[in-house]
Amino acid sequence: MPGLGGGDIVGSVSRVAAALSAIASAACLFAGCSSSGGCGGTCPTAIFDLRALDDSTVTWSVAGATPSTITGLVPYPPSAGECSFRYSKGEIFASSGVNPDRVIAGYVDIQCDSPGGGGFDMGIRDQSDFRNWQPGGSQMPAAKGSVIADIGPSSGLGCNGLYFDGIELNVTVDTATGGPVPFPKVVTDDFARTFRLAFDTSTVTPANSRGETCDVSVNAQVSVHLTQTAADYVVSPDAQCSCK
Repeated sequence: MPGLGGGDIVGSVSRVAAALSAIASAACLFAGCSSSGGCGGTCPTAIFDLRALDDSTVTWSVAGATPSTITGLVPYPPSAGECSFRYSKGEIFASSGVNPDRVIAGYVDIQCDSPGGGGFDMGIRDQSDFRNWQPGGSQMPAAKGSVIADIGPSSGLGCNGLYFDGIELNVTVDTATGGPVPFPKVVTDDFARTFRLAFDTSTVTPANSRGETCDVSVNAQVSVHLTQTAADYVVSPDAQCSCK
């Protein structure tokens, strides 16, 4: 099954991307991502990517409009009636001694352009380290601030940045071979994860960043089929340590 390439986000930075990037940066500072080699030393680092498969589906409606349904996600930006996929790559930082490697989550960005205009931009932060996932299904409530949508200026600025805290995320892991190993490889040669992430935004009431309920609705039933292999983990063994 062919997959849509992930990669670094290009173009304009949405409020969703800015919010999730800020959360990742804060997590990195809290974890001390570059502490193993000291200021000016060497801090082995890996980045990892995630790709969407062609049987991913989205059904969505914004502000009561007629629902639209698509199968297959396109590269950013989407045209009218399409949804695009981007993945902001996660990072793994080597640590010394018995401490585990520090993983900074990436996030999926899905942007849908409604046929009649409008649409939404949604970010879903990784919930945990994919390298440890095993075959089977599970449900997990979304962590605070990990699922965010922006429905554009036409909705009213007070409701831009909709937080879907606690939404139930359904994960079904189809393929799980290999697993994590210490730097410099971070995953085994046979590593592969293929899984489906599904959720329905109509099951929770979104709020803005101040916790205020928003009147504008965005209903989205999302089912994205995602995959990564050992080739999606790229290690920089001689990365320079930050002096922050």
